[in-house]
Amino acid sequence: VEGTRKIFFTEKSGAIRVMKGRKLLTHPCATLDVNDDGERGLLGIALHPGFAHNHKLYVYFTNANPLENRVARFVVERNRCTKKRVVIEGIPSNTNHDGGQIEFVDNHLFVSVGEAGDPSQSQDKESRLGKVLRYEPTGKIPNDNPFGNSVWSYGHRNPFGLTHKPGTNHIYSTENGPDCDDELNRIRRGRNYGWGDGYQCGTAGVGPNPKGPILRWSSVIVPTDPWWYLGRMKSLSNSLYVGDHGSGALHRILMNDRGTKVMGDRVIFDSAEGITDVSKGPGGWLYFLTTSGMFRIVPTS
Repeated sequence: VEGTRKIFFTEKSGAIRVMKGRKLLTHPCATLDVNDDGERGLLGIALHPGFAHNHKLYVYFTNANPLENRVARFVVERNRCTKKRVVIEGIPSNTNHDGGQIEFVDNHLFVSVGEAGDPSQSQDKESRLGKVLRYEPTGKIPNDNPFGNSVWSYGHRNPFGLTHKPGTNHIYSTENGPDCDDELNRIRRGRNYGWGDGYQCGTAGVGPNPKGPILRWSSVIVPTDPWWYLGRMKSLSNSLYVGDHGSGALHRILMNDRGTKVMGDRVIFDSAEGITDVSKGPGGWLYFLTTSGMFRIVPTS
């Protein structure tokens, strides 16, 4: 949380946890009744852009009963998540390819959803599976969405992460491929990102006018949730960072000034285990998470 020492994060089993400084608060902000089989669970978290005033926190999760993916909103009061309201519901769930990240851009809520193991869903613009969705913070569908529903972009396999360049509407998604072609995509209105039945490795994909990634890892690394970092570490600032769950590498993705083209991919740190998330945190430092801990990148001297 900007201007504080707090970090909110999720645990797959259903708890929204709070770190204050280096102390993990004993009581979760909330504990949701989730189904966490396979890739299901409590998957994504985002603070409303006006959090400093309205204290609203959003999460993406697999609801246990009925079994479906949802987005819920809470109001944080004294480190407790209160006034739960489900704003998006009825997204089909599977034990794999649930997506699950959420991101606020230009006061709209973007939601990444996997194709639930069914590639045919990705090219169906009437389905929410295999898509990046766009909503109002209330869960209402904006009038200027491209297909008259919640779909913003389509042709996705398992968009595992979302971030945007601060001060712009440039949105980026990491996407897990099959046995090839992990991707970093720049998400644009109405675009087809090419996943679907008949996909062939190394191509832009299938369907009408498919758009290839701005960065492709032909040998899969399992990229997770990224972050465009602007912060205290000037030597690392103004780049996109993404963790590698396959080997534990932390990648710095160097972009051109407009944020439209990848100029380089450098590994700046090797973790002992797979990285699940990257974020700016208290003090303006760059943080990353693994399944067992939270870490901060600081100068060596």
